[in-house]
Amino acid sequence: MLFRFFKRKLDVNGLFLGHYVDAKAFYVMLFNELPCVSYIGELDTSKAFEYIANGYKAQLKNVYQHNFFDHDKQQSFFNNTLFVLSNKRMIELGNNFCHVLHTKKQYDFGTNMIKEMASFRITADAANENRIIGFSYSNHIDEQTN
Repeated sequence: MLFRFFKRKLDVNGLFLGHYVDAKAFYVMLFNELPCVSYIGELDTSKAFEYIANGYKAQLKNVYQHNFFDHDKQQSFFNNTLFVLSNKRMIELGNNFCHVLHTKKQYDFGTNMIKEMASFRITADAANENRIIGFSYSNHIDEQTN
């Protein structure tokens, strides 16, 4: 039965849930298998983004984002980012959360990544601030090359 699940035609309506791509559906589309998912919340996603973009740079295959433009700052910021890594791994950063998606044989990766993300927990003071999360990946690349 699971074999037939992966052979059916892709329903893109299931891929676009909410305001961006559903990470689990995208994982299945890319890797043709169900992911294991680890979650951590209460994160400063800007710091987590920097950590992943720099620390996993050699393993990054693609980065997909949903961005918005802040008129006051005249800059693009991200709402959601999907990092596609080598070896069927994916990381989703959203508003104060991180999902780590991996195969059923990579629980160590998922556990370790969640522990690494825990160092970016938002403090009580920071949680009460009116903050904008992240910045667009293209801005990050531009800053790195200048």
